[in-house]
Amino acid sequence: MQSAPVSPVAGRRRATLATAAAALALALGALPASAQPVLEGTEELDFDRPEAWAMKFFSAASLLTSVGAAAEMQPGAVDLGFEVLTIPHLDEEQRTVGFNGIKEEDLNRSPVWARLRATVGLPHEFQLTVGWMPPVDIDGVEADLITVGLARRLLGGERWSLRGSLYAQHGDAQGDFTCPSGEEASAPGSPANPFGCEAPSSDTITLDYVGLELAAVRASPGGRVPTLHFGASVNELDLTFQTDARTFGFLDRTRLRADGQIYSFTSGATWELNRRAGFGVELFYSPLGVQRPGDMGAGDDPLLNLRAMLRYRVR
Repeated sequence: MQSAPVSPVAGRRRATLATAAAALALALGALPASAQPVLEGTEELDFDRPEAWAMKFFSAASLLTSVGAAAEMQPGAVDLGFEVLTIPHLDEEQRTVGFNGIKEEDLNRSPVWARLRATVGLPHEFQLTVGWMPPVDIDGVEADLITVGLARRLLGGERWSLRGSLYAQHGDAQGDFTCPSGEEASAPGSPANPFGCEAPSSDTITLDYVGLELAAVRASPGGRVPTLHFGASVNELDLTFQTDARTFGFLDRTRLRADGQIYSFTSGATWELNRRAGFGVELFYSPLGVQRPGDMGAGDDPLLNLRAMLRYRVR
């Protein structure tokens, strides 16, 4: 059977991988035995590097937005919510982010994320929201993310109002990103295992951020039609990728760090199902800058996803 033709881009990428693997093996061989077991260090990344783009992508996917939120809450009122966020499938070019865009990583793990939310009405029209993505194992990845937000109506009229939200997130996701389970079955340095994985990795990506959202809200008198909202936000990200991989006989514990700002835009609708329950949907967009190998300059590879939340008032 004749093999499928290999594109020039794929051929260059395989050649680059083979060269990088050979150089790494030679470098390790030149080190004294006592220096080989652990590779450590921290690298500060430009915010448009491919590795930084991947971290921005998943951080943006977790941003706290106004999807399904109640327009008004009396002090002491409590809403519980279940939010679902879709995660777009990444193609081969988007997954090829390791080592400044020459190593493909296993980033397509789950098509959706879920978050539990609780919102409490406070005096002076404030609303306090706490969100949690619990550490549930999905295809070898566990995310444990806590988000806190404080929102208030800033300007109000009979139909239209302006809502402001301050929010922050702290937490991480753990998984075998750099050395996926099963890759170690192939010989280190072989085409199926060019970077010498000897066991599934246990990498950690930290997705911390603070943000400010302004949303224009069009209320629905009597709940006959949905309440609409249109939002824009600015977010300061503090991102870290901690490698924990056994490759070519040594433990890779290198850390990658990136920080910077991203912007996002939302458009959504919320239906009041009855006096206690509501359901909201939202379209989320965030332009994410990236410069990949061979690009003449940085461009945008945005995140576009759909979010939905079911809310129920328990008090």
